[in-house]
Amino acid sequence: MKRFLALALALAAAALFAPSAHAAGPWRAQVVDGESGQPLDGVVVVFVFIKYHSSFAGSAGAEYYGADEAATGPDGRFEIPARMLWNPIRIFTEVRVEITVFKPGYGRYRIRRTPQQQEEWRERWDWWRILERDDMIVELPPLKTREERLKFYDGLWIDHLVPRERTPRFLDAEARERAYLGLPPRHKGLQ
Repeated sequence: MKRFLALALALAAAALFAPSAHAAGPWRAQVVDGESGQPLDGVVVVFVFIKYHSSFAGSAGAEYYGADEAATGPDGRFEIPARMLWNPIRIFTEVRVEITVFKPGYGRYRIRRTPQQQEEWRERWDWWRILERDDMIVELPPLKTREERLKFYDGLWIDHLVPRERTPRFLDAEARERAYLGLPPRHKGLQ
């Protein structure tokens, strides 16, 4: 009996502490104007992968794991390539994805859902998994006034852990929005 218990505990520990690697993505969707439904060209989409650490006492910090950036074409479509998510000690770490979808003059994205999808996704919080489907449409609401744009811009960000060279399209779009809003450039060398 003691051998069985020891074996069971060893297998449980191995399952909890075993490294895991799984493929995620690709992520793709079509981005449209939230009012007209027309495809939007030049929308910047950034996926930031952050590895969150925890301990028995709670949160123990986070570290940059990677970032991918894409821009929509004339058909409004983008694709972020698949990636392997390696998690050496999964009981104490979790890789999460933070998504930014940005085009100057537009607000926070929302995913268009059918009533069936609404029911299926009622409890889901990991939108990045939903974007692995092929039929996704992302809507951006147009912002009509400078005040609306400024309010949205105040809440726009990419995690500070992301190296600037990983998000050149986002930085360019952000610089254009800052210029429209009459704000000084945030980063040297960007107009």
